[in-house]
Amino acid sequence: MHMNKKKRKKLSDAEKFARRVARWHERLAPELPHIDPHDLDLILAALLRSPRERMQYMFLKKREDGSYVF
Repeated sequence: MHMNKKKRKKLSDAEKFARRVARWHERLAPELPHIDPHDLDLILAALLRSPRERMQYMFLKKREDGSYVF
Protein backbone atom coordinates (compact mmCIF):
# COMPACT_ATOMS: atom_id res chain seq x y z
CA MET A 1 0.00 0.00 0.00
CA HIS A 2 2.92 2.33 0.65
CA MET A 3 3.86 2.06 -3.04
CA ASN A 4 0.40 3.26 -4.10
CA LYS A 5 0.72 6.38 -1.96
CA LYS A 6 4.08 7.12 -3.55
CA LYS A 7 2.63 6.67 -7.04
CA ARG A 8 -0.26 8.98 -6.22
CA LYS A 9 2.12 11.63 -4.93
CA LYS A 10 4.28 11.39 -8.05
CA LEU A 11 1.23 11.70 -10.27
CA SER A 12 0.07 14.65 -8.25
CA ASP A 13 3.50 16.30 -8.55
CA ALA A 14 3.48 15.63 -12.30
CA GLU A 15 0.05 17.19 -12.62
CA LYS A 16 1.15 20.24 -10.65
CA PHE A 17 4.20 20.59 -12.85
CA ALA A 18 2.13 20.26 -16.03
CA ARG A 19 -0.18 23.00 -14.77
CA ARG A 20 2.79 25.29 -14.07
CA VAL A 21 4.05 24.74 -17.61
CA ALA A 22 0.57 25.42 -18.99
CA ARG A 23 0.20 28.65 -16.98
CA TRP A 24 3.56 29.96 -18.20
CA HIS A 25 2.70 28.88 -21.73
CA GLU A 26 -0.50 30.93 -21.59
CA ARG A 27 1.47 33.97 -20.40
CA LEU A 28 4.36 33.73 -22.83
CA ALA A 29 2.87 32.30 -26.04
CA PRO A 30 1.27 35.61 -27.10
CA GLU A 31 4.61 37.36 -26.57
CA LEU A 32 6.54 34.73 -28.56
CA PRO A 33 4.37 33.92 -31.60
CA HIS A 34 7.38 32.83 -33.68
CA ILE A 35 8.16 29.91 -31.32
CA ASP A 36 6.41 26.61 -32.00
CA PRO A 37 4.03 25.81 -29.09
CA HIS A 38 5.62 22.39 -28.52
CA ASP A 39 9.09 23.93 -28.46
CA LEU A 40 7.90 26.55 -25.98
CA ASP A 41 6.58 23.78 -23.73
CA LEU A 42 9.98 22.05 -23.84
CA ILE A 43 11.78 25.28 -23.02
CA LEU A 44 9.45 26.02 -20.12
CA ALA A 45 9.67 22.47 -18.79
CA ALA A 46 13.45 22.73 -18.77
CA LEU A 47 13.46 26.12 -17.07
CA LEU A 48 10.98 25.09 -14.39
CA ARG A 49 13.01 22.05 -13.37
CA SER A 50 15.92 21.95 -10.96
CA PRO A 51 19.42 22.45 -12.42
CA ARG A 52 20.14 18.72 -12.11
CA GLU A 53 16.92 17.77 -13.89
CA ARG A 54 17.65 20.37 -16.60
CA MET A 55 20.69 18.45 -17.76
CA GLN A 56 18.49 15.87 -19.48
CA TYR A 57 17.01 18.61 -21.68
CA MET A 58 20.43 19.65 -22.93
CA PHE A 59 20.61 16.55 -25.08
CA LEU A 60 17.63 17.13 -27.35
CA LYS A 61 17.68 16.00 -30.95
CA LYS A 62 15.53 17.48 -33.66
CA ARG A 63 13.77 14.93 -35.83
CA GLU A 64 13.11 15.38 -39.53
CA ASP A 65 9.50 16.29 -38.82
CA GLY A 66 10.72 19.23 -36.72
CA SER A 67 9.87 17.79 -33.31
CA TYR A 68 12.43 17.22 -30.60
CA VAL A 69 13.26 14.02 -28.74
CA PHE A 70 15.64 13.30 -25.89
